[in-house]
Amino acid sequence: MKLFNALMGMALISLSLFSCGEPEDIGKYDWKVRSINGAPATKEQLAKLTLEFGEGQEVSGQAPCDQFRGKAVYNKDKVKFSTLYTDTQACEGKIIQNAYLSSLENSEKYTTTADRMVFYDGDGNITVEFQQIN
Repeated sequence: MKLFNALMGMALISLSLFSCGEPEDIGKYDWKVRSINGAPATKEQLAKLTLEFGEGQEVSGQAPCDQFRGKAVYNKDKVKFSTLYTDTQACEGKIIQNAYLSSLENSEKYTTTADRMVFYDGDGNITVEFQQIN
């Protein structure tokens, strides 16, 4: 019985060591949108939407009508965007653009798995889902 308990203890320690790796650095990748909470967009429209992390907390990307830019701070599982700015061109995709940018600005947490990233608001609701581009 002592041997069994010792082996189980070693197994649990080994498991915890492997599961405590460093969180994924989301800034190393560029992302395309898979879904936006509350936006009635087609897959083709969503596939054109991007998010890129740059140097010094800079973020940018493509929205339906314009490119956007701003700042974001992220660590472990938290993310915080500044107000995101666009050139405000008129187009038919303005509703989707507004939903995308406000969803980013409302995001507070994120998770990553394989080539996916999901942003959540403070209540745990999904705001935006992404797929890794590179």
